[in-house]
Amino acid sequence: MKHRLSLIVAGVALLTSLAAPAQSAANDTQPACRARPALPEGRPRIGLVLGGGGARGIAHISVLRTLEELKVPIDCIAGTSMGSLVGALYASGMTVDEIQELVLTLDWDRMFNDKLERPERSYRRKRDDELVVSQPGVGFGKKGIQLAPGILAGERIMLTFQKLIEPVSPIEDFDQLPIPYRAVAADINDGSAVVIEGGDLALAMRASMSIPGAFPPVVMNDRVLVDGGVASNLPVAAARAMGADIIIAVDVGTPLTKIGTDTSVLGVTEQLVGLLTVGNTKATIASLGPDDILISPPLGERVATADFTKGVEALAIGMEGVEVVRSRLQQLGISEQAYAQNRSVRTGRLTAPPVIEFVKIDNRSRYSDDIVLSRLNIPLGQPLDSADVERQMHLLFGTNTLSLSTYEVVQEDGKTGLQLHVVGKSQGPNYLEAGLSMSSDFEGRYDFNLRLGVLMSPINESGDEVRVLAQIGDETQLLGEYYHPIFLEGKYFFGARGVYFDRKLNAFDGDGNKFAEFSARQIGAQFSFGREFGNYGALGVGYRRYTGHSEVLVGDPLLGDYDFEIGAAHVEAAIDRLDSFYFPREGYIVRSDYLFSRESLGADVDFDQFDLDALYAYRFDRHAVQFGGRYHVTVSGVAPLESAYRLGGYTRLAGYQPNELVGQNYAMLLMGYSYEIAKVLRMPALLGGSLEYGNVWQDRSDMAFDEGDLNGSVYIGLDSWVGPILFGIGAREGGFHNVFLEVGHKF
Repeated sequence: MKHRLSLIVAGVALLTSLAAPAQSAANDTQPACRARPALPEGRPRIGLVLGGGGARGIAHISVLRTLEELKVPIDCIAGTSMGSLVGALYASGMTVDEIQELVLTLDWDRMFNDKLERPERSYRRKRDDELVVSQPGVGFGKKGIQLAPGILAGERIMLTFQKLIEPVSPIEDFDQLPIPYRAVAADINDGSAVVIEGGDLALAMRASMSIPGAFPPVVMNDRVLVDGGVASNLPVAAARAMGADIIIAVDVGTPLTKIGTDTSVLGVTEQLVGLLTVGNTKATIASLGPDDILISPPLGERVATADFTKGVEALAIGMEGVEVVRSRLQQLGISEQAYAQNRSVRTGRLTAPPVIEFVKIDNRSRYSDDIVLSRLNIPLGQPLDSADVERQMHLLFGTNTLSLSTYEVVQEDGKTGLQLHVVGKSQGPNYLEAGLSMSSDFEGRYDFNLRLGVLMSPINESGDEVRVLAQIGDETQLLGEYYHPIFLEGKYFFGARGVYFDRKLNAFDGDGNKFAEFSARQIGAQFSFGREFGNYGALGVGYRRYTGHSEVLVGDPLLGDYDFEIGAAHVEAAIDRLDSFYFPREGYIVRSDYLFSRESLGADVDFDQFDLDALYAYRFDRHAVQFGGRYHVTVSGVAPLESAYRLGGYTRLAGYQPNELVGQNYAMLLMGYSYEIAKVLRMPALLGGSLEYGNVWQDRSDMAFDEGDLNGSVYIGLDSWVGPILFGIGAREGGFHNVFLEVGHKF
């Protein structure tokens, strides 16, 4: 995460720095705090100012703890970026212990990653993995290629913030919080500081820490806001405008580094960011008066902006900074009785969740309001269940065509309700798809295929989708697909797909030597109807009709060319909770399919086939184990060659070449292990192996456990953006082995 945040901060900061000179927050004057007088009366009002600094801002918590220990009253808080987060939580009534536990246990890497984990995707999006194409991301339109306005949409952050501020969520005037509060952001269009004094508290926090290029800017009151650090990293002026007589300012900003002629472009750009924040911070510090107190924890290079794993160290360094000015802070302390009186007026925090009386929607997506609302179930007249609402909003986000799906608690006409915010991806609805598959045994077999396509989702407010996908290389394929959710809830679906493909099939002798290569060209269509069960699985029925031609490309011409017809109906059921379709390390999948091939449906011959696949994966630390099995049988009749089962390759008896074994039936058991040795561009690099036991039989009655063939493999794998990459060695009984390289392999 550290490298990603560095890239995030640097990526667009140069543009920000050139937009306009940063201005002091004093340019956006705010009225004095209207909430309550200072207690006890007659003492100076004390304002706490918490600066931005990413993970370095964890040191703010140590300052809060010391202020409570010394009974220093805080009358108002102003914060920027991480300071706005810590400040908002404290102003909302969270205790120091609660805030500390939160920042030390929060999965920051996940917070700064809006990528949907596979189990969270809709079942529709999971099925895309079978095509081995990228998830919807890069769009295109009349203006050409279009990218998202930020690396992150802020989905997880907003949902987390909403849950954290739930006890004060109905409060829209920040002066009415337990402690009056201001968040400071920057206007990306003129570089000025913008002090946020009301509205959605979670959104204010999010606006203040909208790192340019990492998050899309936040629009508030017609102003486009980004991280406040570029304009006012230490927002003293905002606290003064709230009526503070004495300022306690905590500076956790990142110092400038030494730049040389050999410094990278990234390093130079980061330095430019530092010049902005350090520059405005120096000007702010120079404005402090003799009664004000500056706390500068000596973080140095010990805790960097992205070092959220160093929370404990940041807390300790925060205490070091406080000790330097402890004696001055003690002078601001009041008696225990007076401090208790001061804390007694910190009202406004609800002891029970608010009761939701209405739901309305701010819909900026291409789906209709009715479609969105029908897919959510938020009971009225009941206390807010933030965990359940968060789950539902994230389920909606699982379509992978939204950039944001969040909510906020609002007040209207004396009633409390929820306003849902649903925002479609700005680069949609047309998304480019790409995929790559390649395989080689380093003994003459080499296959390469490139997939390029377009997913249009949604094409209307009902959520319909259209896909066109072409594959070029050793196996040509053209696919056109239409998907239609039925009814508002979208639980039921209708799908249609037209396909042309030219598949290469090899024939092997008993020693594993290829003696022929066939081309099996097919063209046809298939239709399906079914029901999805959330993001868990689906049940469906379908019909497929293909016409094809097989011819010999390499080998004895006497093997013969022939035409064939496929006409079949099928019933399928699936539950899919795997974390990866290619390198599963956690979760499970169960799939079954029963196929009826009939002459009355257009087929050459009548036969039935039953398929069952199951896999369970369990992860512990960097290790993972997998257990599974496959059972595929021709129940009745004899399946023609184009419909026969084929085995060989990793997880399908790895000691054989892909498609080396051909038969009417097969069964196998699988056990695997993998170890995450590193992350490459946030993708796991794995070292693993498998044991596979099974075989192919022509007659189902001959299937026997003791006639299985033991196979195994060891490999190095990478789940990359072009698809899974796998390099390894497969072996089987008798000493046979093969070296393989697979890209685009499906587990």
